[in-house]
Amino acid sequence: MVKAIKKVKKIIKNNWPIIFVIGISLILHSLALNELGFKYSLKSDDLHYVYSGIEFAKTGHIIMHDVLSAQIMPGLTFVIAFLSLIFGSGIKLWIALKILYMLMGLMTIVIVYKTLRLYTNKYIATIPCIFFLAADFVWMDNLVLTETPFILLFSLLVYFTLRLSINHSKRDYILIIICYILALFIRPNIGIYPLFLFIFLLLKKYDLRLLIKQCLVAGIVLLLVLTPWTIRNYKVFGKFIPLTYGMGNPLLLGTYQGFNYPADDELEYQKEVYEKAPEELRYYLENPDEKDYMTKYYSLEYDGLIAKYRMRKWWKNDKKAMLRSYLLYKPRILIDTAFYWKEILGIKISTLYIIRKVELILTAISILVIIINKKRIKEMLFLGMIYMSQIILYAYTFAFDRYGITLFFIRYLIIGIGIDVIYKMIKNRSKKNESINDSSSI
Repeated sequence: MVKAIKKVKKIIKNNWPIIFVIGISLILHSLALNELGFKYSLKSDDLHYVYSGIEFAKTGHIIMHDVLSAQIMPGLTFVIAFLSLIFGSGIKLWIALKILYMLMGLMTIVIVYKTLRLYTNKYIATIPCIFFLAADFVWMDNLVLTETPFILLFSLLVYFTLRLSINHSKRDYILIIICYILALFIRPNIGIYPLFLFIFLLLKKYDLRLLIKQCLVAGIVLLLVLTPWTIRNYKVFGKFIPLTYGMGNPLLLGTYQGFNYPADDELEYQKEVYEKAPEELRYYLENPDEKDYMTKYYSLEYDGLIAKYRMRKWWKNDKKAMLRSYLLYKPRILIDTAFYWKEILGIKISTLYIIRKVELILTAISILVIIINKKRIKEMLFLGMIYMSQIILYAYTFAFDRYGITLFFIRYLIIGIGIDVIYKMIKNRSKKNESINDSSSI
């Protein structure tokens, strides 16, 4: 007992700044939960995720929007189903979910802090974590969406990757595989991550033969894990769907973002899309009551066909406007945004946009300092690659504030590393000045 108390005291002493930040975050989360209530919902995707989990607990079927589906990865459905088996499907389930989400939000702060502690002291590592106190993060953690668990798993993935680059530990390699699979089962866009992990470890002089061997093992594990989900999808839809379907809808929505995109009344959807679509697609769209889940599947596939038609027309009509939309307008939505649809605790969205501006300025300064100093440039390149890859993926489809907030923690890591570089540059300069003064006095 005495040893345990001493250990707790040591942890508090060594990490008191971040414990203070987490304490404030806990208070803000509790106040927001009290204001919104346990059953607060957007009555949109968040509610359908809860229904999906309850349905899976009862029947073993994975649904979304009330039909059998592979539109979502089943990870969140599994989590909600597990809690539903324990707490039922009423208010107790909502309480359990809201508490779980609050804890995941707090844990993300801890992970970002621990990541920065790989490179710097407790004070500097805490500074970027203050941004997690922004109201949009607190509000988001009151919604049963994929964002909160995805940010946690994504931050864990980055943490173990950076740690692996330092210690080459087998334990971290295993944890990377686990976090990657869990993140993939929440959101499929993380699928591209291993490419940048591979490049980063090569830059860090990781043993190439060992890296190739570990990649092969990880690939086999991933294949084994995805096989049951892929088989299930083939049995239900008769299609090879290793992750999800439904990208056609965000792809279509994305063609209405930006400058000078084609107007609907200028296009011939019936002639150029519908009449050229596969016969099976047209059959299920014309007979929606036969198999509602197949109609849903093909309606989203049809959205994709329309999207590609619109993109071809857009490119033909105004290449500059389309490039400007996809390379500037949509990325900006994801970079300078706030996922904050309801004001809480009296905090206005205008305040959050000011915070975003501060974040971006600090990120830009940090990048510049790291490039000049060069000491942490490999880490910055890695963080930059995973950040921009996600921005590109989202900008190609539909730029949404929900998606942008999942990437902010990467900016906080860059800011923390940048502040540490500045601190060490000042410290080294002070030491040089002291040594010059000492030598001159002699």
